[in-house]
Amino acid sequence: MRQRLLFILSGILILAACESYDCTLYNTVAMYGAFDKDGEAVAINDTLTITACGTDAILLNRSVKTSQLTLPLSYWQAEDTLILSIKGRDSEGEAYFLQDTIWVSKTNQVHYESPDCPTTLFHTIQGVRNTNEFIESITVIRSSVNYETTTNLQIHLL
Repeated sequence: MRQRLLFILSGILILAACESYDCTLYNTVAMYGAFDKDGEAVAINDTLTITACGTDAILLNRSVKTSQLTLPLSYWQAEDTLILSIKGRDSEGEAYFLQDTIWVSKTNQVHYESPDCPTTLFHTIQGVRNTNEFIESITVIRSSVNYETTTNLQIHLL
């Protein structure tokens, strides 16, 4: 009886010593952006599409009333080029098309959690520049791009 109890206790201790690691499979590494105009949060009411230059990737397709963005960044490139396109109609009903380009320079860091989990990449934004069709400027609010869902870029509209 003592041997059986000792065997059971040993098994429980071995199981308790094993690490149960919860991989972050549902966390996404993404850059978050928000629009503002004259210091006030705004939404782009017309149709907004965002593509990654040099690829056929559509990152945001025909979004309407967009106030915030969640965008992936490339894994190994030092600079990502994003093309923002707006289609809409003015107050007279005339169709218009506006397009701006954003260049995000960054460093990429491999993020390792456990042998049981896939490797992910975190990024550090080094700088941002843009054309000025409808975007006045962009402010980097938080340069670290990881699992946190806080605003990285404040996009100031004209």
